[in-house]
Order: sequence, then C-alpha cells, then structure tokens
Amino acid sequence: MADARAIYVETNDTGPWGADVWWLVEGPSGQIDLAFPQLATGEELALNRFHQLPGFVVKGMNSVENARFECWKAPS
Repeated sequence: MADARAIYVETNDTGPWGADVWWLVEGPSGQIDLAFPQLATGEELALNRFHQLPGFVVKGMNSVENARFECWKAPS
C-alpha cells in the first residue's frame, strides 16, 4: 500500500452472472498492480486498510455501467 497511487472501483455490465464490481489498485508505474472482485477472499482486510487512507471514499458500487470510479488518490 505504501507505493499505491490510486484506488478505484470498476463496474461492468456482466452482473448478475459475472463479477461486475472490481477493486483496482494503481501502483507507482501508473498501471493497475492489484485487481480483485467484490466479495473475494480477503476483501474485508483490504477494505479495512483502504479506509485508513485519508480521504478514501467508496464510490460507484451501485453502477451497472462499464465505468471506473476513483476512491482515493495519493497526495502529489
């Protein structure tokens, strides 16, 4: 987490049959270094850590569109 630049929620239109909500963590290179679907094993632990970041806010969880929502960005 120390190297994370941003955290996103990404939604898609595959629900209810597919994984339609994903957590994405952008690393120092600007690429997504970690991605996992909602309800994945360990999600609760990750969310507990995310909530410790100043300014972190959960967005987009109810979207049924193909979209990405920024939940947190590291200070410049």
